[in-house]
Amino acid sequence: MKKLICLLLIAFQAAGCSTSGGMYKSGDSTHGELSVGRTAVTVLGVLGAAAAIRKGGGGGGGGQEQGYAWDYQRNGQWVCRDKSNGQYARKENCAGSPVVDHWPNN
Repeated sequence: MKKLICLLLIAFQAAGCSTSGGMYKSGDSTHGELSVGRTAVTVLGVLGAAAAIRKGGGGGGGGQEQGYAWDYQRNGQWVCRDKSNGQYARKENCAGSPVVDHWPNN
């Protein structure tokens, strides 16, 4: 879904190179003059969207953390949990991690 949104951003950004906000066509006065500013913003938008696609990001929630974190239990015990799903894990998985309670706020 994130990749689809980024691809749509690229498509919409590519349409705004003229002073009228449309696609610039040489010799076609109905689309306005070439706008250097709008063209620069278009290029930056396309590069930003491409970087987001390559990174796998694109914003808006739903991302899960990876790795393990310590969780302090009500019974006074420290346990290790998987950050991606909250399941308990072997304490060895949290070895080397700071002993800080990450739950429920992760």
